[in-house]
Amino acid sequence: MLRNHQKELIDSINIFLDNILKINVLFKTLLENYFNKKFQEVDKITNEISELESQCDKIRRDVERKIYQETLIPDLRGDVLGMLENLDKIPGQIQANAHSFNTEKPNVDEELNSNFLKLCDYASECISLLIDGSRNFFIDKKVTIEKCLQVSKVESRADKVSTELKNIIFSNNDNGLATKVHLRYFVEIMDEVANLSEDVADRLIISSSKN
Repeated sequence: MLRNHQKELIDSINIFLDNILKINVLFKTLLENYFNKKFQEVDKITNEISELESQCDKIRRDVERKIYQETLIPDLRGDVLGMLENLDKIPGQIQANAHSFNTEKPNVDEELNSNFLKLCDYASECISLLIDGSRNFFIDKKVTIEKCLQVSKVESRADKVSTELKNIIFSNNDNGLATKVHLRYFVEIMDEVANLSEDVADRLIISSSKN
């Protein structure tokens, strides 16, 4: 019976991870639609992301309750609870980013589109690697460490694109300071997704090394 409960627990965690991946893909689609000025699609995708983010919150709370009430995975309890709590910050950040684009509608110069998409791609890659590492936490911790170490390398690439974007934004004399600051804000919130992924990856490396 205990094994069945543990299997159900891991199945729930995998659904939680699947939802993060879905949100990850949706945000790239949202960004592409935004640059094509398809704002109704942006609004629709924002709502889809919000729904999935709510599901992530519910699954995380359910998993936490099961771990405590049914005394499951006692040796890994603290690490798994910490992993879920930190992972849950990522869909929350992406949801906030989606709402920011949908509500504030920044005036992004067309020459910046490719760099914004590149930043999105690197953040997305960080998430994908992190999710692979998280899944393997229950299977092969060596793989978890390997995937999480890769997150840091990709996050560094995201930082370089972020810096490049800011340089381009502030060297454009056609835009006023308010516009430049507004665009910088959007660079920073997108880069934050990669930063959060690296933070979670670092914690997972520590947890995987000691177990």
